[in-house]
Amino acid sequence: MEGLEPGSFRYKALDAARGFKSSWIELGQCLFSVYRDKSYREWGYLTFEAYCAKEIGIRQPTAVKLLKSYAFLEREEPAFLKREALEERQPSRIPGYESVNALRLAKDNKDLSPTDYEAIREEVLDHAKEDGEVKKKIRYILKGGAKKSPGSDQEERALAIKGLRDGLERLKRRMAELGLPEKAVRKMEEILEIIR
Repeated sequence: MEGLEPGSFRYKALDAARGFKSSWIELGQCLFSVYRDKSYREWGYLTFEAYCAKEIGIRQPTAVKLLKSYAFLEREEPAFLKREALEERQPSRIPGYESVNALRLAKDNKDLSPTDYEAIREEVLDHAKEDGEVKKKIRYILKGGAKKSPGSDQEERALAIKGLRDGLERLKRRMAELGLPEKAVRKMEEILEIIR
């Protein structure tokens, strides 16, 4: 926007986009204050959810995500919330509330290392990745990024063998119960002996 004429249509479009992208932060801030101060009671609503649904016109899950996402930024990233910081950002660099909510959940996930969290934080706050991309990265890290503890392959193998052996012993007993030929039951016993 720096190189554009402030009165030009292109400048206005970018300014409107920035306002649109950052408006969730303003709404989140308002909802945070309403929730914290219980202002909705003064306005005739019994619950915060009823206030959001009837007066603001947003569903409870959306209201909760906006509230929690804003509270997370206020607690964890106060520098990000400074108006000047938001006004200096290009619209494409302002994350959506769903992405911030995914970051909030990642912060509390004990299976993510601090390094993993920092990588996700950068994706959300510095590159404004969409929530689908953020969630996909988190799933990827949790699936493939999880380091196996030493010996876990051997433990998995031992458990698999035990499960196979138990299953074959049940099968051998069932074969005997059904009166299958003794030769078949003996073969099953030979297989079990090899596995043991």
